Amino acid sequence: MRILSRVAVLAVLALALTACGGEDDSPGSDSPTSATPAPSRGVPSGVEERLDSPAGVVVGEEGRIHVVTYGSSTNPAIVRQASAEGQTVTVQVSAVEGRPATMDYVPTTSTFDLPEGVDRDEPVTFVLGDFGTVELEAIEPGNQAWVEREE
Repeated sequence: MRILSRVAVLAVLALALTACGGEDDSPGSDSPTSATPAPSRGVPSGVEERLDSPAGVVVGEEGRIHVVTYGSSTNPAIVRQASAEGQTVTVQVSAVEGRPATMDYVPTTSTFDLPEGVDRDEPVTFVLGDFGTVELEAIEPGNQAWVEREE
């Protein structure tokens, strides 16, 4: 009887832990198009942290676009989708609605490929949702632009 009780408790515990997980638990799980499957903590290699900005765009080595957002480490704002119209790239950036967030301020990086049709040699405007808008003169590795904080 004692062994049966332990097995039952373990089964209930395993079921409860499974129910706690879900698609919204991983930062990139609901990224329908071009966001990285698993955004990463921190800033891209070679980029200095910018605590004076809530978000920015950095062009990576292979021309991939890195969006860095600052905020909660437990529910970071990440790229959900990116689309382009001309030289304007609209990036849907958000945390998981209704999920608890900590009051810390850490960088999280989401990476995606530049949408088709955007001319890499011309200025590109990135609209980062509620974070603001930045412009890059060209899509060249190392180029970056940061949202200026409203005063």
